[in-house]
Amino acid sequence: MCNFNNDSCNTTRNKWTFLSKCDIMDLDTEELLELYNMKKQQKKENAILQGHLENFYHIWTNDKGTFLSYLPDSTKPKGRKPVTATTKEKLERKIIDFYLELEQNEKNQKEQERLSTIRSIYPLWLNIKGLETKATSYIRRIDNDWNAYYSTDPIFDLDIRTFTKAILKEWALNKVRDKGLTKTQYYNMSMIIRQCLDYAVDHELIPLNPYNQFTVDKKLLKKVKQPEDGTQVFLTNERPLIQCEAWSDFEEKNCTSALAIPLAFQLGVRLGELIAIKETDISSDGKYLHIQRMVQKQERQRPDGSWYPARWEAVEHTKSSAGDRTIYLTEEARRIIKVILESNKENGFYDNDFLFIHDGKRINPRAVDTRIRKYCDHINISSKSTHKIRKTYISSLLDGGININEIRKQVGHEDERTTLKNYCFNRKTSVENESDMEKALAV
Repeated sequence: MCNFNNDSCNTTRNKWTFLSKCDIMDLDTEELLELYNMKKQQKKENAILQGHLENFYHIWTNDKGTFLSYLPDSTKPKGRKPVTATTKEKLERKIIDFYLELEQNEKNQKEQERLSTIRSIYPLWLNIKGLETKATSYIRRIDNDWNAYYSTDPIFDLDIRTFTKAILKEWALNKVRDKGLTKTQYYNMSMIIRQCLDYAVDHELIPLNPYNQFTVDKKLLKKVKQPEDGTQVFLTNERPLIQCEAWSDFEEKNCTSALAIPLAFQLGVRLGELIAIKETDISSDGKYLHIQRMVQKQERQRPDGSWYPARWEAVEHTKSSAGDRTIYLTEEARRIIKVILESNKENGFYDNDFLFIHDGKRINPRAVDTRIRKYCDHINISSKSTHKIRKTYISSLLDGGININEIRKQVGHEDERTTLKNYCFNRKTSVENESDMEKALAV
């Protein structure tokens, strides 16, 4: 039945029954809105009752004083069912509630029909995902996956109420085979349909999510070859050359963006964290640095589904709770920072205490990433991003025997397994490896 509360309705009606025009003029906005909604509801209910009496059946009383009428019921032989009450008011209430519930059920049915495909549910689900995260680039990545895997697939215009475990499993297996998906790619791809169907369950559009009733055998997913160490870190003979390129660039152009690279080798921070460092983040003794913000790409979607050009903005939070941390500044790091601050002062560069400034404005990550790739080209090695500096930093600390939990805290990882699995690489050249093997295996 409808959730309409007769007692609360009567209370509301009584509240406004004896108001004069002068009293109404004294009401505040909230009270006027309440009065307006009450009168609107009352008018609607009067129309419902009048329509029933004129178009379906009247009200009468039997010899026992019971009030009676009929309500529509297509399951009955005459298409109607009796309704009774001890008073006329109670019977009218039952009649009105019946039609209100009928109206609500029809609305629910239309909503189910409207949201009967993944294509219609997707933008609503994506909006919810956008409310759950501050990383707008994550939402754009999801939308890119939608365009890559879903937008032209005919299954997503089918009624979700016809989906079964068998249908969806066959579809998933075909996607894995046709696209040659890795474990990560399959997870990202399948998340969209799985969570859209979860959305449908939450909104009672379907009783359960059939995609949660099966799994894809991991053996069917494309294996990702472990990358070569030399592609993931700067080798011991490469790092000095890269740093030399950066210092030469700074001395030639007096641009502190170049010094972000040798400083990154000393800090091991994420690129967004590096660009967001402020002078005020440095401790009073100059030995520690508080990482508490980052520069993040902000994405905005147009009403037609396309995206505006991304903007880089400094946000007062880190990637995770572990990202908000205090890290040690080596003597070399302190020297580099001193040079940067002196250069900014000499050039009159200032922007809210940010360390890396060009032409009076904080630089964006591209300024650093472009430079390091250019330096790689100059010294004739494979192109490597600033993220490979972070991997080099972590691998260097591991090689130096630093405790893994201390490394985890320095780099802002939640779990040391992340540090070891994804950031531990051999930085040595083949000649150094051969020498170490000879020493290790010598009798």
